[in-house]
Amino acid sequence: MKSHYTTSFLSQRSIRLLPGLIALVSFFTYPVAGLNAQPEKSLFDHLSENGQVIELVLKTDMDSLINKRRRDDYQPAELYFTDEDGVTTMWEVGVVPRGNYRRRICAFPPIRLNFSKGQLEERGLKPEYDKMKVVAPCLEEEKSGEDYVLKEYLVYKLYNQLTPNSYRVQLAQITYQDTESNYDKINHYAILIEETDELAARLGGVEFEGMNQPKEAFAAEAENLMSVFQYMIGNEDWDLVMLRNLKLVRPGDGGKLIPVPYDFDFSGFVNAPYAVPNSKYGLTNIRQRAFMGIPVEKDLLKKTLKHFRLYRNHLRAVIRSFKLLGFSERMNAVDYLESFYRNEFELIRENERLLKESEDKKGNSAQNPDGQ
Repeated sequence: MKSHYTTSFLSQRSIRLLPGLIALVSFFTYPVAGLNAQPEKSLFDHLSENGQVIELVLKTDMDSLINKRRRDDYQPAELYFTDEDGVTTMWEVGVVPRGNYRRRICAFPPIRLNFSKGQLEERGLKPEYDKMKVVAPCLEEEKSGEDYVLKEYLVYKLYNQLTPNSYRVQLAQITYQDTESNYDKINHYAILIEETDELAARLGGVEFEGMNQPKEAFAAEAENLMSVFQYMIGNEDWDLVMLRNLKLVRPGDGGKLIPVPYDFDFSGFVNAPYAVPNSKYGLTNIRQRAFMGIPVEKDLLKKTLKHFRLYRNHLRAVIRSFKLLGFSERMNAVDYLESFYRNEFELIRENERLLKESEDKKGNSAQNPDGQ
């Protein structure tokens, strides 16, 4: 109400209506809680907030999803999520097979979900993060196929312990229902992976997609930690130059590039039967290790290894407490992890060799600038 409105200008009837009129004016002139507020949570936050395995139901044309996988167009689907209070929410989504190797060879392809930005906003969630990658078991054998997914999920969780420069993941049990009634229900564990734009924003930066970056462009500590982790889990299925199974984050403060790895099914830790050792490094067994990172001065590697030793017991505890894997699988995983710690000297020696080769190459280039 404007200040010049007084009772002398109002009838007795108007005076009786004044409280309601003030309330009505206040509704339109003052912000209502939540009306214009920006959403604070993303879809991933919403699905992962209780820290437990979640249950999802995906209804779609399963024949199209499984057998028409070499395409990029989304097919319609409905996704049902029941929260810990028993409340079920239905999302209208698009679903499409994704990936390269696993899309080609797996009985059930990895998929990507595309949510409606409008529906996300209506439900108080950030509309800009509307995609989600889903990693499904590759093999048809129910128990063994799920075990490889569970071990890959563990790799993500181990890396989460070591650094925030890592993808958040959520384990889900998904039931697939065929809308055309040609398939029986399919149920398995799967990994939901945080969207890259959300990861970058969480780290205070943006995704950087430029390949062939010089080693000076990378944040040395972050790159070395990532590379040593890849060595620890026995993963040689990545490439820093070509950005194979890596994303880069450019910090908002202008800092150097931060590499963030994903897709660990070719690692010795997971030990999937379809994984192939990297022959470029002379490997003949998927459980063997090779250091593929940028060779660094011994002080930096010493600092990185100290960080890994600090988390040694914690990493073992994460594996041992993960009861969805059987006891023998957990003990094998712990033993493989321990083989890294027992043989640190092999990594130190390999880094020294690579560093010497790099320095020799640099020295030769300086002496022969024309390559003669």
